[in-house]
Amino acid sequence: MKMRKGKFTLCLITATGLTFELFNPNFPSLSRDSSPNFPEKIYTAFHGVLRSSRAISTITLTSLDYKFSLHGLPEESDEYRLKLSEVHLRSAKRILRLCEANKGFYVKAGQFVAALRQVPKEYTLTLSSLQDQ
Repeated sequence: MKMRKGKFTLCLITATGLTFELFNPNFPSLSRDSSPNFPEKIYTAFHGVLRSSRAISTITLTSLDYKFSLHGLPEESDEYRLKLSEVHLRSAKRILRLCEANKGFYVKAGQFVAALRQVPKEYTLTLSSLQDQ
């Protein structure tokens, strides 16, 4: 059991550290031009881990945001509905940043979510900016 907790903690720390690049545009990143001899497989693997780390941390932050922001509020109250709308908007912006940073499939997934009628309007409005890409 201790080994699993240790691996989980290591993965969480790695994911959090690697996502620093997502939230800090001045963070020095590796680029193909910075080292022409950098092996393509290592470059691809690193960026795959980076993209996955961004996604994991975004999902974790989003679920924690919902859990702690709405904790203790009665579901029938106006305060709950107001807080829920605020959390939806924060989460949609966080997911938009993830899609823009990770590109490719993530942009397509964001476009799909923006087109759904079943998601909250905050997600639809925020992620609709991906439709132009």
